[in-house]
Amino acid sequence: MGFDIIRFVGEVDEELLCPICTGVLQDPVQAPACEHAFCKGCILEWLLRQSTCPVDRLSVNVLQLRPVPRILKNLLNRLYIVCENSNYGCQSVVKLDTLDSHLSECEYNPKRPFPCEQGCGLIIPKDEHKDHNCVKELRELVQKQQQKINEMHQDMATYRYEMTGIKDEMRILKVKCLFPLHYT
Repeated sequence: MGFDIIRFVGEVDEELLCPICTGVLQDPVQAPACEHAFCKGCILEWLLRQSTCPVDRLSVNVLQLRPVPRILKNLLNRLYIVCENSNYGCQSVVKLDTLDSHLSECEYNPKRPFPCEQGCGLIIPKDEHKDHNCVKELRELVQKQQQKINEMHQDMATYRYEMTGIKDEMRILKVKCLFPLHYT
Protein backbone atom coordinates (compact mmCIF):
# COMPACT_ATOMS: atom_id res chain seq x y z
CA MET A 1 0.00 0.00 0.00
CA GLY A 2 3.06 2.22 0.14
CA PHE A 3 4.44 4.23 -2.75
CA ASP A 4 6.35 2.23 -5.36
CA ILE A 5 10.04 2.95 -4.80
CA ILE A 6 10.75 3.24 -8.54
CA ARG A 7 8.64 6.43 -8.65
CA PHE A 8 11.17 8.29 -6.49
CA VAL A 9 14.02 10.40 -7.81
CA GLY A 10 17.29 9.63 -6.07
CA GLU A 11 18.01 7.17 -3.33
CA VAL A 12 15.43 6.35 -0.66
CA ASP A 13 16.73 5.47 2.81
CA GLU A 14 15.83 1.95 3.92
CA GLU A 15 14.30 3.36 7.12
CA LEU A 16 11.60 5.00 4.98
CA LEU A 17 10.37 1.68 3.58
CA CYS A 18 7.46 -0.32 4.95
CA PRO A 19 8.59 -3.79 6.04
CA ILE A 20 5.25 -5.25 4.92
CA CYS A 21 4.84 -3.93 1.36
CA THR A 22 8.47 -2.78 0.85
CA GLY A 23 7.18 0.47 -0.64
CA VAL A 24 7.93 3.95 0.65
CA LEU A 25 5.81 4.62 3.75
CA GLN A 26 2.34 5.98 3.02
CA ASP A 27 0.31 7.41 5.95
CA PRO A 28 2.93 6.01 8.35
CA VAL A 29 2.22 4.80 11.88
CA GLN A 30 4.42 2.97 14.35
CA ALA A 31 4.14 0.19 16.88
CA PRO A 32 4.63 1.52 20.42
CA ALA A 33 7.12 -0.92 21.95
CA CYS A 34 9.49 -1.61 19.07
CA GLU A 35 8.85 1.66 17.19
CA HIS A 36 8.81 -0.03 13.78
CA ALA A 37 7.06 2.11 11.16
CA PHE A 38 4.50 0.81 8.66
CA CYS A 39 2.06 2.13 6.10
CA LYS A 40 -1.22 2.56 7.95
CA GLY A 41 -3.11 0.45 5.41
CA CYS A 42 -0.51 -2.33 5.53
CA ILE A 43 -0.40 -2.69 9.31
CA LEU A 44 -4.19 -2.49 9.69
CA GLU A 45 -4.57 -5.33 7.19
CA TRP A 46 -1.80 -7.29 8.96
CA LEU A 47 -3.42 -6.86 12.38
CA LEU A 48 -6.70 -8.29 11.08
CA ARG A 49 -4.89 -11.63 10.86
CA GLN A 50 -2.18 -11.40 13.52
CA SER A 51 -1.65 -9.39 16.70
CA THR A 52 2.12 -9.10 16.51
CA CYS A 53 4.64 -6.78 14.91
CA PRO A 54 5.62 -8.27 11.52
CA VAL A 55 9.29 -7.45 12.16
CA ASP A 56 10.03 -8.69 15.69
CA ARG A 57 6.75 -10.45 16.63
CA LEU A 58 6.15 -8.30 19.73
CA SER A 59 2.50 -8.03 20.70
CA VAL A 60 0.64 -5.06 19.17
CA ASN A 61 -2.97 -4.10 18.43
CA VAL A 62 -4.68 -1.38 16.41
CA LEU A 63 -5.40 0.81 19.44
CA GLN A 64 -1.69 0.94 20.29
CA LEU A 65 -0.57 2.31 16.92
CA ARG A 66 0.60 5.91 17.03
CA PRO A 67 1.86 8.54 14.57
CA VAL A 68 5.51 8.38 13.57
CA PRO A 69 7.88 11.07 14.89
CA ARG A 70 7.87 14.39 13.05
CA ILE A 71 11.46 13.86 11.86
CA LEU A 72 10.36 10.76 9.92
CA LYS A 73 7.44 12.66 8.36
CA ASN A 74 9.82 15.46 7.39
CA LEU A 75 12.24 13.03 5.76
CA LEU A 76 9.38 11.47 3.78
CA ASN A 77 8.00 14.86 2.74
CA ARG A 78 11.39 15.90 1.32
CA LEU A 79 11.47 12.99 -1.13
CA TYR A 80 10.78 13.74 -4.80
CA ILE A 81 8.24 11.53 -6.53
CA VAL A 82 7.14 11.17 -10.16
CA CYS A 83 3.45 11.93 -10.70
CA GLU A 84 1.29 8.80 -10.86
CA ASN A 85 -0.17 10.16 -14.10
CA SER A 86 3.16 9.82 -15.91
CA ASN A 87 1.61 7.01 -18.00
CA TYR A 88 -0.87 9.62 -19.30
CA GLY A 89 1.84 12.15 -20.17
CA CYS A 90 2.54 14.07 -16.96
CA GLN A 91 6.24 14.72 -16.49
CA SER A 92 5.99 16.43 -13.09
CA VAL A 93 8.28 15.49 -10.24
CA VAL A 94 7.04 16.91 -6.92
CA LYS A 95 7.90 16.72 -3.25
CA LEU A 96 5.89 13.99 -1.53
CA ASP A 97 4.11 16.51 0.71
CA THR A 98 2.73 18.33 -2.36
CA LEU A 99 1.67 15.20 -4.26
CA ASP A 100 -2.01 15.35 -3.24
CA SER A 101 -2.42 18.97 -4.33
CA HIS A 102 -0.61 18.24 -7.60
CA LEU A 103 -2.84 15.24 -8.32
CA SER A 104 -6.02 17.24 -7.74
CA GLU A 105 -4.86 19.79 -10.33
CA CYS A 106 -2.88 17.55 -12.70
CA GLU A 107 -4.21 18.01 -16.22
CA TYR A 108 -3.27 14.39 -17.01
CA ASN A 109 -5.29 12.95 -14.10
CA PRO A 110 -7.95 10.72 -15.72
CA LYS A 111 -10.24 11.11 -12.68
CA ARG A 112 -9.99 14.91 -12.58
CA PRO A 113 -13.46 16.50 -12.76
CA PHE A 114 -13.96 18.18 -16.10
CA PRO A 115 -16.94 19.94 -17.73
CA CYS A 116 -18.67 17.97 -20.47
CA GLU A 117 -17.42 19.01 -23.90
CA GLN A 118 -20.79 18.20 -25.51
CA GLY A 119 -22.50 21.09 -23.76
CA CYS A 120 -24.75 19.48 -21.14
CA GLY A 121 -22.97 21.33 -18.34
CA LEU A 122 -22.29 18.28 -16.18
CA ILE A 123 -18.93 17.87 -14.46
CA ILE A 124 -17.59 14.34 -15.01
CA PRO A 125 -14.23 12.56 -14.64
CA LYS A 126 -12.01 13.17 -17.65
CA ASP A 127 -11.69 9.45 -18.45
CA GLU A 128 -15.49 9.05 -18.65
CA HIS A 129 -15.96 11.68 -21.39
CA LYS A 130 -15.80 9.19 -24.26
CA ASP A 131 -18.59 7.05 -22.73
CA HIS A 132 -20.65 10.04 -21.56
CA ASN A 133 -24.20 10.29 -22.92
CA CYS A 134 -25.67 13.74 -22.21
CA VAL A 135 -29.30 12.72 -22.76
CA LYS A 136 -29.03 9.65 -20.50
CA GLU A 137 -27.19 11.55 -17.76
CA LEU A 138 -29.61 14.49 -17.87
CA ARG A 139 -32.61 12.12 -17.76
CA GLU A 140 -31.19 10.49 -14.62
CA LEU A 141 -30.57 13.92 -13.12
CA VAL A 142 -34.15 15.02 -13.89
CA GLN A 143 -35.49 11.80 -12.31
CA LYS A 144 -33.48 12.42 -9.14
CA GLN A 145 -34.69 16.02 -8.99
CA GLN A 146 -38.29 14.90 -9.55
CA GLN A 147 -37.93 12.40 -6.71
CA LYS A 148 -36.66 15.18 -4.43
CA ILE A 149 -39.58 17.39 -5.46
CA ASN A 150 -42.05 14.59 -4.67
CA GLU A 151 -40.45 14.08 -1.25
CA MET A 152 -40.71 17.81 -0.57
CA HIS A 153 -44.40 17.79 -1.55
CA GLN A 154 -44.99 14.93 0.89
CA ASP A 155 -43.14 16.82 3.62
CA MET A 156 -45.19 19.95 2.90
CA ALA A 157 -48.45 17.99 3.15
CA THR A 158 -47.32 16.58 6.51
CA TYR A 159 -46.37 20.06 7.76
CA ARG A 160 -49.71 21.52 6.62
CA TYR A 161 -51.57 18.77 8.47
CA GLU A 162 -49.51 19.41 11.62
CA MET A 163 -50.03 23.18 11.30
CA THR A 164 -53.80 22.69 11.04
CA GLY A 165 -53.72 20.72 14.30
CA ILE A 166 -51.62 23.39 15.97
CA LYS A 167 -53.99 26.15 14.79
CA ASP A 168 -56.96 24.22 16.21
CA GLU A 169 -55.16 23.87 19.55
CA MET A 170 -54.37 27.60 19.54
CA ARG A 171 -58.04 28.49 18.95
CA ILE A 172 -59.04 26.28 21.87
CA LEU A 173 -56.37 27.87 24.10
CA LYS A 174 -57.51 31.39 23.12
CA VAL A 175 -61.07 30.55 24.07
CA LYS A 176 -59.87 29.05 27.37
CA CYS A 177 -57.87 32.21 28.08
CA LEU A 178 -60.84 34.47 27.32
CA PHE A 179 -63.30 32.44 29.38
CA PRO A 180 -61.20 30.70 32.06
CA LEU A 181 -64.06 30.05 34.48
CA HIS A 182 -66.07 27.98 32.03
CA TYR A 183 -63.26 25.41 31.47
CA THR A 184 -62.17 24.47 34.98
